[in-house]
Amino acid sequence: MTDVYRTQLLLTGEAAARPAGLVAALQKAGFQVDELPPGGDPKAAVEGEAPDAVLICVSGAGAADVAAVKQLRETVQQWAELPLVAVVSTRDAGAVGDLIQAGADDAVVSPVNSDELRSRVQHLLTRREELRDLRASLRSRDLLFDIFQEVSAALRAEEIFQTLVRRVGQALGLSHCSFVLTSPGAEHGRVVAVYENPSVRDMRVELSRYPEIQEALRTERPVVIDDVREHPLFATIRDKWDSHSVEVNIRSAVALPVFVQGTPAGVFFLRTREGDPELTSRDVALADTIARAASKVLENEDRRAAMFRRQLSAGALDVLTGCASLDALDRRLRDEYERARRYRLRFCLVVLDVDQFRVMNDRLGTQAGDRILADLGQILQRELRSPDFVARYGGDEFALVLPETDARGARNFVQRLGSVVSKHTFPDLGGEHPAFSAGVVSFPHPEALRPEDLFALADAALAKAKASPDDRIAIALSPGA
Repeated sequence: MTDVYRTQLLLTGEAAARPAGLVAALQKAGFQVDELPPGGDPKAAVEGEAPDAVLICVSGAGAADVAAVKQLRETVQQWAELPLVAVVSTRDAGAVGDLIQAGADDAVVSPVNSDELRSRVQHLLTRREELRDLRASLRSRDLLFDIFQEVSAALRAEEIFQTLVRRVGQALGLSHCSFVLTSPGAEHGRVVAVYENPSVRDMRVELSRYPEIQEALRTERPVVIDDVREHPLFATIRDKWDSHSVEVNIRSAVALPVFVQGTPAGVFFLRTREGDPELTSRDVALADTIARAASKVLENEDRRAAMFRRQLSAGALDVLTGCASLDALDRRLRDEYERARRYRLRFCLVVLDVDQFRVMNDRLGTQAGDRILADLGQILQRELRSPDFVARYGGDEFALVLPETDARGARNFVQRLGSVVSKHTFPDLGGEHPAFSAGVVSFPHPEALRPEDLFALADAALAKAKASPDDRIAIALSPGA
């Protein structure tokens, strides 16, 4: 809420309609008063600084007065939601209503009581701040909803981090927003996502250049620096800037620690420059919410890595590709089948076959073929969502279990996977890229009475896909479809 003793008023309107001593009374009541001649430029009158409210003095509610209020409302639209109060010299009972209808937020009839006017203006300012808070809260809620929807569609941790820094950087108008993986006491960090330079995915940085990051890791608390030119935390680094004649245009900095299992594992890092929008407490709170979401991402990746190690030691993984073994696929498919049947959920089984793999194997040799399969296995694991499952199904085949996915979603995934593979460099292929054929079966399916039936349906769809000269993806349809 605006401090009443620093409330700035812009006074305009007819000089003849202005109550005697109005300016002195307003100043005595604690207002700062700037005057605007009729038809003058409001922005010039206050040197570009938005006033807290505008007062217009009119003689009554005649056509000229109503037009003056309407024009003033349009003129000061450059300052959103600016309270406009009319001071009326006539006692016409309908004047107040007519002027409010013309665009005034309130109207008072002279003689003006300065305490009453101050209370009315303060009420308008309080209402404006409450409205702004409400709108900001709604915008933050909508932004968070959009961000988490986009994040839920991302499959890899680095994609999620890129989404988080991009959306926060855009929303807050930041010059810099990044995510840095590091730990307390470390001398270096690893930048895995940068808003203003999305090509940065893995860059090593010296933490001594970023005292706010070191402080956030040390205290395990958010660090908010309003002005790096004055804050003591930046004293040493400022000396280095000066000694090396480095021109640094940094204004404020925020470092929000991100935790995994209670231990700092990284920092969500924001900086603004001169001319950038000022970061508010609400902005920092929004970024902190995003940092907590990043913590969940890191925890999921940590659990996934631990699960991978346990599966490898238990023989549940295919050694060459790193995907699940055939036995693990059988167990997972049965579990997913029972879960979907019991809770009336849907899922898809996809069988992928690497086209012309035997030809590549014969031409390049088995070692090169193994390297190609290993690369494909890594791409599959990287592209899957957390609940998805991939196994090596045969020599050159992979099987995917995609929970809560319909046939269209499975087709879209295979198409996107093909696009990713086409952009990957396979050294043994000299610029060529392997392609897939895919058979898809969506559960529930009238012919899938047992988990084993899904394999038969997917294999039949795969055979159909391989025989197709165009679309290499086939879906097991219901009888008569």
